[in-house]
Amino acid sequence: MNEFTLRIDTSTCQFPVGYDTQREDWWRYSDLTFRGGKLYGLVSEYGQGCEYVSYLLGGRVDLGGIRIFRDDRPLSQNDLREMSWNLEPAEEPYGKRKAGASIRQALAAVSPNGQQEAFASVADRFQLTPERYDRRFVELSGERWRAAAALGYAQHKQIFFAPYRPSIFYAQMCRQGLVQALRQLTDSGAVVVLPTGSDTFLRQIADEVVYLDPSFENDAEQEAYCRG
Repeated sequence: MNEFTLRIDTSTCQFPVGYDTQREDWWRYSDLTFRGGKLYGLVSEYGQGCEYVSYLLGGRVDLGGIRIFRDDRPLSQNDLREMSWNLEPAEEPYGKRKAGASIRQALAAVSPNGQQEAFASVADRFQLTPERYDRRFVELSGERWRAAAALGYAQHKQIFFAPYRPSIFYAQMCRQGLVQALRQLTDSGAVVVLPTGSDTFLRQIADEVVYLDPSFENDAEQEAYCRG
């Protein structure tokens, strides 16, 4: 496992907050650090930063004045796109593809030193159901994030991100084996970030929880933030 550190540096940003128009999510800037091999919960009220940071790491948000480093190497938005993977198939083009065939193709295409990991091994470790190999990712319901994780794993992605979901979603998905699948990712050295509005469930499974709701030094600062 090749350990690495992702560092978000907002010290050169012209404004104190960022806004993602596509997801209608504000984030009050702060410097953050994420380490490979860890599962992170990103917690804020809806629209207050957790999805922004998740998609920022996924290369889906314009960096603007934000600087992101892998160890000491600066990363561009395109770099982040290349090394990241969205766990929600419904938000990505791959969601319309068949799960089994896609994972097999990825394993065949990405084989370091000519050593290809067997599809059966990946399917077993991510608890994929043989009867569903021919279904599209978006048709997999409770299994879709496990299958998505397996496809990203097969492509050696290093950052796994997701859209905002409530705590009950993670509780339900984890009852269907999601935690084991996510641990396959962190065991391979990847960073996994899961945005939600409450730490009620994620604090039980995450290695670290990052709280992103904005804090203010005085009333004037809060009023200025609320006015946008």
